[in-house]
Amino acid sequence: MRVLFLQRQPCIKTLKYAVALRARVPGLHLEFAYQGRTLSDFYGEGDELFDAWHLLAPDPTHDLRRVVERVRPDVIHSHNLPDTLTVAALEVAGGRVPIVHDVHDFQSLRATPYEDGFPDPPDPIASERAAIEGSDALITVSDVLLEEITARYAVPAPHLVVPNFALARDLPPLPDELETHEQDVGEPLRFVYEGTISTCGGHYDLREIFAAIASTPGVRLDVHCGREPMAAYRGLAERFDSLTLHPPMPTRALMRMLPRYDVGWAGFNATLNDAHLETVLPNKAFEYVGAGLGVLTLPHKALARWVEAEGVGIVLDSLDDLSTSLRAADVETVRKTARAHRERYTLDAHIHEVLGLYRSLGAGPA
Repeated sequence: MRVLFLQRQPCIKTLKYAVALRARVPGLHLEFAYQGRTLSDFYGEGDELFDAWHLLAPDPTHDLRRVVERVRPDVIHSHNLPDTLTVAALEVAGGRVPIVHDVHDFQSLRATPYEDGFPDPPDPIASERAAIEGSDALITVSDVLLEEITARYAVPAPHLVVPNFALARDLPPLPDELETHEQDVGEPLRFVYEGTISTCGGHYDLREIFAAIASTPGVRLDVHCGREPMAAYRGLAERFDSLTLHPPMPTRALMRMLPRYDVGWAGFNATLNDAHLETVLPNKAFEYVGAGLGVLTLPHKALARWVEAEGVGIVLDSLDDLSTSLRAADVETVRKTARAHRERYTLDAHIHEVLGLYRSLGAGPA
């Protein structure tokens, strides 16, 4: 099977798909067409997972036609945001090559632009509709996101929910002492946050949240930044002795450090993008669980639903009285559940579903 991935700039889920697919089907042929930077530019690895890379012009249609003719894919797997590459693929190969549209972020629910360095399309909602309704199959990152899309558009019959699972190769060993760890009386509860931070007022602007956590008695917060921390966050760390910033590090190295903490923070700033945040199941939640941590979050619908259904975390109503909520929380039980079931939340455990979707489309459009 020959699979052509499309995405304007590769995200970590692209790397995860490639790793899991390679492990499942070693002879699978994977190529990638893109408009920005490659996986290695972002993550220091990943380019080697694909048989070829194809840089597309800002107006991708001509280049994409050439790539499709050269690659002769059995399936095109196109990721958003934005949705324009799926629309271009439909123009170039619709009706000849099955096209899977993979929705990471739903444009209709975003109040802020997608920050990847490119201008948004002239009519993003029209592109969204064309991509979803014209594709042969749909993948979404959560069931809540699928519900939102289904409420607005005619969804292709073949569809999957594929969350941003961790990779099995990245799961760290858990030291024996963690199996019976109990927090000592008087010891601070060790929070960790890993990933993006910003100061733009959007959902990654976590300054107020970090300040609330760091000012809570009996808590320490370590922040492992996805990029170098900005001055505003360095200022927070100077204000609070209980807040420590760490420089970026590769995912696998970070995963090996996470088991030293008690809980991973996965709550976002819902001021601007609350509707979008209702649909997300972020990478960090699965990485925390993969490292044997409980997930601590706010009532974002999809994330709260998963955390409570699986018993791997705690949902806070708000940050107003964090110390009281933490006293009532059973952190050790959710940690034990996470450690016992962490292999279930890897993409490797679910990649057969993606392959099944590909195979159901392989003979032609659904």
